[in-house]
Amino acid sequence: MVEQELRSDKSGYMLMNKPGYPRVSSWPNLVWVIFLMMLFITILLWGVSFLAYAPLEEMAEWAKTPNPAKAPWYFIGLQELLVYFDPWIAGVMLPNQILIGLMLIPYVDITPAEQGHYGWSKRRFAVAYFTFGMAFWFALIFVGQLLRGPSWEVYWPIIDYDLTGHTWTREGVPLKQGALKLASLSTGTGMALLIGFFSIGMILPFMVTKLFPKSRMVQELDGYLKELGYIKYFVVQSHVLLMVATVVKIILRLGFNIKYIIETPWFKI
Repeated sequence: MVEQELRSDKSGYMLMNKPGYPRVSSWPNLVWVIFLMMLFITILLWGVSFLAYAPLEEMAEWAKTPNPAKAPWYFIGLQELLVYFDPWIAGVMLPNQILIGLMLIPYVDITPAEQGHYGWSKRRFAVAYFTFGMAFWFALIFVGQLLRGPSWEVYWPIIDYDLTGHTWTREGVPLKQGALKLASLSTGTGMALLIGFFSIGMILPFMVTKLFPKSRMVQELDGYLKELGYIKYFVVQSHVLLMVATVVKIILRLGFNIKYIIETPWFKI
C-alpha cells in the first residue's frame, strides 16, 4: 500500500497496525541516534555543571524549619497543587488523570491518517488542549518557584518587596497571613456547583451546535463531535472538564478566598 493510500484511509484504526504499513527496524537506525544523543546530553550537562555555580542550600538547623520549604523546581508544580486540594487528589488523582489521558490519546484519535504529523490545521483541538495543559503546568511551577514566600503565601515582586532586597516584605511590613481569611462553601452549595459545572460542560458543545448552526467554526465542531461518537466524546470531555475545573478552583482560591468547594471529613475539593 503506497503512502498516499495510507494517508487517505478513513477507517478508525491505528495506522501503524494496518497491513502493508511501511516499517523500518529501530536497530540500528534509531537506537544509535538515541545512544549518541544520550552521550551528547551527558557531556553537555557535565560541562555546564563545571561552568555554572549552583550551590546547595545552607546547612540545616535541627531546631529551625525553613520557611518556605520548597521542592525542586520540577516537583514544585505538584507542591503548588497541594495548596488547593486534598493530598490524595493533588498528589495521586490529578497526576494519574494526566497519565491516563496521555495513554488514551491513540484510542480517541479520529484522524489516524495524520499520525506522525502535528500540524495545527488537522489537530486544532488536540494542539490547543495540549498546549494549554503544558502552559498551565509551567504556570504552577512559576507561581510556586518565584511567587510563593513564607507560609506559602503569594508575594508579588515590586508590590510586596523590592527586587534588590533580601526579604519577602519591605521594612516594617509584617508577613502575610492570608490563609486565615479563607472560607469553604457549604456542602450543598458546593455539590450543586460541582454537578452543575460537569453537567453543563458535557452538554455545552451540543447546545452550541444547535444554537449557532450557521457559524463555520460551529459547523466544524459539529462534524468533530459526530466523528468522535458518544463514548470517545465522554472520555475526552471528562478530561477537559477536569482540567478546567482545576483552573477554576485555583482562581476561586486566589481571587475569592474560597478554600474548598466541598469540605467533608473524607475528602476536600
